[in-house]
Amino acid sequence: MANRTSWTAGNGVGLTWSAISFTAGDLNSLAAGGGALGTTVVANGTALDQLADFSFVVTIGGTTVAGSYVTMFLLPLNQDGSTYGDGYASSTTTQPAAGYAIGSINVKVGVTTGNTVTGQINGVNIPPGSFKIAFGNNLAIALSSTAALTLEYRTYNVNLND
Repeated sequence: MANRTSWTAGNGVGLTWSAISFTAGDLNSLAAGGGALGTTVVANGTALDQLADFSFVVTIGGTTVAGSYVTMFLLPLNQDGSTYGDGYASSTTTQPAAGYAIGSINVKVGVTTGNTVTGQINGVNIPPGSFKIAFGNNLAIALSSTAALTLEYRTYNVNLND
């Protein structure tokens, strides 16, 4: 009989941080309020991992103000086999529907041009199938004019037999 639970490495990427790729042009100078869709398809249909952590580093193109934050979205593959989430396409003018948000991270006031903002969203329930990740810029300023985002993830499960 199990008397405690613990984390166990996922069957997919496990505890090794793995990159979510983006098209650099979608991120370069990404306007405030804009969004970018990752090109990486995370295939969780075989691994069937339950949880993931997402860690990011983003280079900014201005000075952060009170209320600045970034948002990440998880867009599951729909039954049609080609549409992710709400059909959101990579666009610098929109972000996916709010219902797909997996978390937001507030950032410090006064971070200046060329510096980075980092954060991590932990314990995200992930679907038993394929999905993509989108990034939302809610910093009230544009991102840097050069490739501005590193986003990585890792997967794990709960071990009920420890």
